Amino acid sequence: MQIVAIGDIHAQEFKFWRILRETGLSDRNRKPTERALSGGVRVVLLGDLVHAKSRERYSELIGVSEYDEYDPEHLRRAETVQERFLREVKEFQDQLPAGTMVILMGNHDFNAVTEQGPLRTDDVTHLEWKESASLPEDLFDWISSWQREYTFEEIHFAHVGPRPEHNTYDQDFYLENRRRWLQQDKDFLSDTPWRLGVYGHTPVRGGLNLASQGRAILLDNNGFRDEYSYLLIDTDEDGYRMRLQGLYFDEYVPR
Repeated sequence: MQIVAIGDIHAQEFKFWRILRETGLSDRNRKPTERALSGGVRVVLLGDLVHAKSRERYSELIGVSEYDEYDPEHLRRAETVQERFLREVKEFQDQLPAGTMVILMGNHDFNAVTEQGPLRTDDVTHLEWKESASLPEDLFDWISSWQREYTFEEIHFAHVGPRPEHNTYDQDFYLENRRRWLQQDKDFLSDTPWRLGVYGHTPVRGGLNLASQGRAILLDNNGFRDEYSYLLIDTDEDGYRMRLQGLYFDEYVPR
């Protein structure tokens, strides 16, 4: 079995479809290939499909020179584009064998389907579905059904980390900054049945970082410029082979 693990997409749909094409799971018309329909590949999305990560990304998303989230027209266009993308993902998932594509609930996704106040990333406030519009019912129900964690072949997948509190997006999640476990010199998987953990949420330049004494893999750089990455995990009875793919460092340094 091969697993394709994809970190936080944050509304950058072209990266999502590029990854599925590169892994041979989608054709250029965004339809599942025979490989995707075979049941021999499992796709795990680590959460945060919604909310662009910067004002620049929002500007690109709706085709304006500078995105203003307090402009009702800009905001509605941002919602509409993301709703279309979400429906495309749902349509793709619906065509696959059951359980082939697993989508995990990220904190931004959770924010979109709850009455939680708007989130903020750097200089932009995420007001989608908070002001004059709410998510359409079909998308609301679908996102609300996403699970918080997933385990396959002794590998644990979640948005933030291995503990239940890491993936509980209440007010304390932001007050306590629950990604701090990454800096602790401790194996957080030692008292679990899992051999490895694969998580998103924490932005990574250069592709992939390790935590929890090397047993937790961090995979989130899809929100940065042209960079994107995904992790291929091939499993057999003896172990795991993991390969990081994509463009995970792209930087111009002026003289």
